[in-house]
Amino acid sequence: MKATKYLSMAALALMGALASCQSDDDFTVARPDNAVSVNFSVGSLKATTRSNAVATDDTQREFNQGDQISVSTNDQEAVIFQCTSTENQTWTETVAGKFLLWTQPMLTFSAYYPVTTGTSMTTFTVPTDQSSVEKIALADYMTRQQNISRPEGGSDIQMQLERKMARVIVRISGFGSQYDDDEKTVKNVRIYSQASGIADGNPTGSSTEIQPYAQGSYDDWSEGWRQNSTFTALVVPGDGDSGARFIRLTDGEANTLLVKGIPELEAGNSYTFNLVVGKNRIEVASVTVQDWTTGETLDGGQATEGSAATTLNNTIKAWSAGTYAVPAGGLTYSDAITVSGDVTLVLTDGETLTLNKGISLASGATLTIQGNGTMNVNGTNESTASTVAGTGTLVLTSGMLTVKGGNGGSVGEYDDNVTKSAGGIAINGAVTVSGGTLTATGGNGGAGGSGCESRAGAGAAAISGDVTVSGGTLTATGGNGGSFSGSTLGPDGYAGAGGTAIVGSVTITDGTVTATGGNGGSITISGFAGELYAGNGGAAIGGNATLTGGTLNKTNGTNGTVGGGGNIIDCSAGTGGAVVAGTITNNGGTVN
Repeated sequence: MKATKYLSMAALALMGALASCQSDDDFTVARPDNAVSVNFSVGSLKATTRSNAVATDDTQREFNQGDQISVSTNDQEAVIFQCTSTENQTWTETVAGKFLLWTQPMLTFSAYYPVTTGTSMTTFTVPTDQSSVEKIALADYMTRQQNISRPEGGSDIQMQLERKMARVIVRISGFGSQYDDDEKTVKNVRIYSQASGIADGNPTGSSTEIQPYAQGSYDDWSEGWRQNSTFTALVVPGDGDSGARFIRLTDGEANTLLVKGIPELEAGNSYTFNLVVGKNRIEVASVTVQDWTTGETLDGGQATEGSAATTLNNTIKAWSAGTYAVPAGGLTYSDAITVSGDVTLVLTDGETLTLNKGISLASGATLTIQGNGTMNVNGTNESTASTVAGTGTLVLTSGMLTVKGGNGGSVGEYDDNVTKSAGGIAINGAVTVSGGTLTATGGNGGAGGSGCESRAGAGAAAISGDVTVSGGTLTATGGNGGSFSGSTLGPDGYAGAGGTAIVGSVTITDGTVTATGGNGGSITISGFAGELYAGNGGAAIGGNATLTGGTLNKTNGTNGTVGGGGNIIDCSAGTGGAVVAGTITNNGGTVN
């Protein structure tokens, strides 16, 4: 018995030692009595918020397990709280032993969601990829600053977070009858946020393209989404921008269709845009505005229907007021285009629009070009017509636009008393550039012949109207004057003058303008000739130049010369053009 009792005591001692080691391993920091415990809601204590950003039922009122919210108070370092139960909506600190503490009866608490790099109480950047439930949840930016008294009995405090984003839902509610059944699909849907982020409570940055979260019926064969599919994105609220791209998609015939005009959007609201997709255009059939938290439909919501974009084809030659888009694969016109009213042209990303017979802007018309594609406008050779004709206004906000005036024709070798056509002006009216790249080149004058009173053509202006630049790049070059060359030339031969780069005045607040006058034509004769006159160089700017920012590079055209070693009765070389014929006023820009 004694031996047995001894062995039992030893076993008990060993068990005690093991228990002691186990207790050391399981040691945790005790939660202080004055530690702060938090639950979260949005808008009211009855509406628990969530990270189910695309939900439309009660699940949109819940956070998901693992979601995190940053909370700070007074001078205490922020603590990250994590949802530990979706069902019970319970929260705990993510770092063991790190707590917020009640140091006085009332504290000011600041909280924000989500906890991502670069996000804070005052700063948020919109995620451009919102294509999954997990990704769109990280776009649901919410904050709250709240004065809270310490609850009696140590109960949790309640923080009511406020949404800072707006939810946009695009629903494909129907298709036009022009489509075959297998073509009634869409893909590559994109939604645009007016701003790229929020700073100090205000929108900041430029328009941002978002890949939304898609739901509905996907057709594997056609690789597109069917009718009643929805596309959801969280965007920065704002006052709206009627000229900005709002929705882009590709239809079942691979055409890119656009809705222009971002409407006014308010934080905390959910907007559903029901679209009917037709060939060459999208119709916004209806817009519903709801409180994002409660789902209540709001009367008099701020949404407005965006204007539909008509996809161009070779039969659409008269562009009246509205929005037009370059189709997938690009487009080339062999006929002249006319513009009346306020027209917006969207240069579809990666596509090229070519106009080989120019375009005419009616009086009072405005052509606004946007998008990230390319547009080339070519003048007609042996014609003095302007490539961009008329007295309307050309506005470039983005993309790449190149305009070339047509070149003048040459005079026959023994034609007498012939005035051959000058080059064509590239852009006849006023020009405004706020972004993108515009290159305008006046047409060159035609060469002279050997007849009496023969005159080579003058180079044309790149832009004849006034120019206003607030961003982007504008390069304007006058056309070169026509020249003479040969063994003999009748009396009185005149080479062409170089064209002025910009005839009107230039105002620059930002961006870069490079203006170069065209060179005067020269005369080269190896035999007998009468009186010969080389061409003058063109001016860089014919009017005034005013800068409050940006950069102006200016170069006049060089004068033409007379030479060749022939027997010339009399001759006169041209003169170089004026750099700026008017005055330069520089109040903050750079002039070279």
